[in-house]
Amino acid sequence: MQVPSSTTGRDEGSGGVGGGSVGENGKEVEHTQSTQSTQYDSIGAKYLEIKVLPAVQPEMCSVLSALGGEEGVMGRKCLDLACGTGKYTHLLSSLGATSVTGYDISPAMISSAKATYPPSSHPSLHFGVADCSVPSSLPAESTGSFDLVFSAWFLNYAGTERELTNMFRVVQEQMSSQRGSRFVGLTTDAHDPDVSIPKHGFYGLDVFVLDPAYVDPDTGVHLGTKARVRVGGEGGFEFDCFQFRANVYERCAGRAGLEVKWREVVVPDDERRGTGYWDEWLRRPTFSMMEARRVGEW
Repeated sequence: MQVPSSTTGRDEGSGGVGGGSVGENGKEVEHTQSTQSTQYDSIGAKYLEIKVLPAVQPEMCSVLSALGGEEGVMGRKCLDLACGTGKYTHLLSSLGATSVTGYDISPAMISSAKATYPPSSHPSLHFGVADCSVPSSLPAESTGSFDLVFSAWFLNYAGTERELTNMFRVVQEQMSSQRGSRFVGLTTDAHDPDVSIPKHGFYGLDVFVLDPAYVDPDTGVHLGTKARVRVGGEGGFEFDCFQFRANVYERCAGRAGLEVKWREVVVPDDERRGTGYWDEWLRRPTFSMMEARRVGEW
């Protein structure tokens, strides 16, 4: 989990996440100064409380569907960007990955991940602190070495197209050159028909719309909305994120040499399914699933 301080309203700045200017060759030149903050240091392991809420319960089955289950992960070397406390890092390992590396900007999150999945009992899991939004921040030796790159709740913390493009550049640079390497990501709902309308008491969450017509501060282009998610009411915790439209993700991925396809969200196959319980959730899911490959590899 990563939150851009320049766009959450907590530490306003003029720079973007791994922002850059355009060089002589027409390509963006990366700035090494990131505006990513460690907001999640104050949340830490409490973040796990969100995972049991009905609003979030479709995550696991949707992720499994997008990954392709064991068949899509078995024998692959995997990377989990913005891994948080390591839930999905461990999932990838349990599905048969040969090794899984998880990075997050928050030392508190990584400490929690290491405590939950110590190397003594989980030797195939590796965790480290890194700003996943800046291409140069990940170890050079890892570049181009992963068959599968995964992220959950990472891309939605970009506050500009420049920031989002750099996140996709991180993905692209970490992917193996072998045909079939891919990225699977979970982000805020990119297809919400009522994106500017708040969600109060929405399957256990409150989602406040801070800016219903959020524009890119660099370009003035309308990207979507800026929102605040609250867990546990007034006594709980909250964090800010962005809900960009699908075409924004597709455009930024394309600049990084990737092509996006959107995957189905899936609700749990239990007694609630088919009763109407999930109808409103399915109309306005709390997330979207995407898969990306290098342009021309689909």
